[in-house]
Amino acid sequence: MSTYTKAIVFYNTRSGHSRFEKHQGILQKHFQERAIDLKIVEVPKPADELKQLVLQAMDEGVGLFIAAGGDGTASMVGNPLIGTSAHMGILPLGTGNLLAKELKIPSRFEKALALITTDNPTVIQMDTFRLDGQYYLLNMSTGVTPRVMGGTESEEKKRFGILAYFVHFAEQVLGLKRHRFEITLDGRHISCFASEILVTNSRSTILDPLTWADTVKLNDGALDMFIFRAANIFDIASLVVSLFTKRQHMSPVVEILPVVNQCRITSQVPMPTQADGDPIGETPAEIWVNPNSLNVIVGKPNIYEIEQRSKK
Repeated sequence: MSTYTKAIVFYNTRSGHSRFEKHQGILQKHFQERAIDLKIVEVPKPADELKQLVLQAMDEGVGLFIAAGGDGTASMVGNPLIGTSAHMGILPLGTGNLLAKELKIPSRFEKALALITTDNPTVIQMDTFRLDGQYYLLNMSTGVTPRVMGGTESEEKKRFGILAYFVHFAEQVLGLKRHRFEITLDGRHISCFASEILVTNSRSTILDPLTWADTVKLNDGALDMFIFRAANIFDIASLVVSLFTKRQHMSPVVEILPVVNQCRITSQVPMPTQADGDPIGETPAEIWVNPNSLNVIVGKPNIYEIEQRSKK
């Protein structure tokens, strides 16, 4: 018998791999067979409206909230669930799907759906972070990446998938520049020149299967800041090699620092920023860590499940 009696799916019809008419039928049949009351809501929607839908659903006894989309959709759905007892499942339909990859959630729609509704699913409490009054799950960056994401249209992602990002990334690399940043990090002040600053909760990268350092974990109560000083294509190549060899901490073009409580990033010239794959504005950006604050269903085998068992 399923763990849940009621569920709501927030389906992003703009995601790169969305097939709403087909998936709607699969969802209705799947949940009906398991005697789970289901409601399907098309997104995106304004944050306030989405929050009200989630709060109303929780009042009605809904315990399972499913984000059908990419990382931005997971962030959007997870935002009002932070600090509650509700569980979030993910149906990866986006271009990158970094969170789904990190949690070992199958990319195939039917398999991901079966994982979410299995008896006694494995659930971990992952860290999140707050930025400008909103919560995010994966990462925030300023520099090259926000320009790439801001310049990649939805239709490009639907047509070319992850390759759409690489075209725009190549355009940015040709004009790569380092900018002056001032950073406060848990009471410490850092002044540096960098082409990109990434604050991440996840080790997954868009260059699957390459990952950031193994010390980066979703549920360790902290974030990790990567300061990239790449200034040309040779520096980029050096960084990729360090990813392959798991030696980012030894790379001359990257510095890795833990973020335990708070960090603030300012720049001499306002720089574009992104969080969880969506453009959100410009620097300055201030982040607050929110440890173990979101219940999310994970796949198997999963390092977080193994760590969870070892602590018991």
